[in-house]
Amino acid sequence: MLFKSKNDQESIDRAKKMYGAGINRGLAGFVSQGRKKKKQPTIEAVDEITLTTTEKIPENDYRIIGLVFGTATGEEKASAHEQAIKVLRDKAKRVGADVVVAMRFESTSSMVTVYGTAVKIVK
Repeated sequence: MLFKSKNDQESIDRAKKMYGAGINRGLAGFVSQGRKKKKQPTIEAVDEITLTTTEKIPENDYRIIGLVFGTATGEEKASAHEQAIKVLRDKAKRVGADVVVAMRFESTSSMVTVYGTAVKIVK
């Protein structure tokens, strides 16, 4: 057993050694401290356009710019997807977007299309 009781000096010394001298002696290792909810990181303007399939961006206000598309053709689907995403990001950057939300793919045997809503983060 790690701690005998909160009044036992040996347990208090062990708790101080484990958790540091500044701990609350009354709670040291005996009461769950709980976990604080992590704050969602906010999206800041970056050179690379952020892409997301979600329709909302938590903890951020934004202004909708409009719909953007990227298309590509190729025999290998993986490279066509990457190329279509690159075109989408370039178009989003040209219209002043920080993020593309609600991004979706559509493909045929010869073409890949990716589209989404370009938005600008409001600070």
